[in-house]
Amino acid sequence: MKRLFLTTVSLLMTLNVMAQNEKVASVNNMPNAFTSDSQRIVFQSHVKSQEGKYRSQLLSMKLDGSDIRQEVVAGKKLGWPEFTADGKKAALFAEINGNYDLLVVHMAKANNLSEFSSVQRITHHEKEDFFVSWSPNEEQLAFYSHRKEPAQIYVIDQDGSNVKNLSNNNARESDPDWSSQNLITFQSDLSGNNDIWVMDDKGKNRKNLTNHPSQDHFGDWSPDGEYIVFSSDRDGDEDLYIMAKNGTKLRQLTNGEGIDHWPLWSPDGKTITFARVVNGWGNVYTIHANGKIETKLTENRSYLMN
Repeated sequence: MKRLFLTTVSLLMTLNVMAQNEKVASVNNMPNAFTSDSQRIVFQSHVKSQEGKYRSQLLSMKLDGSDIRQEVVAGKKLGWPEFTADGKKAALFAEINGNYDLLVVHMAKANNLSEFSSVQRITHHEKEDFFVSWSPNEEQLAFYSHRKEPAQIYVIDQDGSNVKNLSNNNARESDPDWSSQNLITFQSDLSGNNDIWVMDDKGKNRKNLTNHPSQDHFGDWSPDGEYIVFSSDRDGDEDLYIMAKNGTKLRQLTNGEGIDHWPLWSPDGKTITFARVVNGWGNVYTIHANGKIETKLTENRSYLMN
């Protein structure tokens, strides 16, 4: 497998920052990850101007919304890093030469994407690869890709070898998350609408956990692998729900104005972060896993930095 190791100099991303006279039409600040120590949230600030231009940047902040810093890696339009347990590596996707591929970042300082020693590009496919998740032993990664249409779930060794399609069907399947109990949750429209499913690491023993006429999205495991948080529009708008790993014990977690989606569970199990979109403007929130103390971390503005 061909590897691409990028030097620190070549890794510095050329950042596009809005001109002072450019008016903002909408901003979507959305969480992408927790660091492995549960101390910071990595998020994207995605800006659309009235002229129709899009700009985005990967940043991080403390859980109270303070100490915002830019996370600089390789490529453009970086997204959704997932850290190893020790915080010394992260897998993510990035736009490289006009296409989305997967990277593994080796960090010089744990949980700090801006202080890295090397970056390994592990996919080189003409179709887009997105949303990676580490296996429990951190030797493989699950991701979804458009290399077969509709999108399918794949696994790959961390060095970029042994790519396998776990879906092997004609459904659209995406957003995999690998649990500590070696199960993979994902969303699939195999039953006619998007549901939250689960399968083993070989693509077998597939089960539709939600099996509901609503649209269910973005499942994410609790650290112990016993519960899944996901978003659903079953009550009219999109809110967050939690269920047990077998689909039972369903409970609603949020019931706010607008759309609640992209939930992520902190490694220490205490906090869930998510995006809430109201009137086209998205912001990062947190809520305790028990449904208490909901906190808004970003405001209706761009966080793009020079």
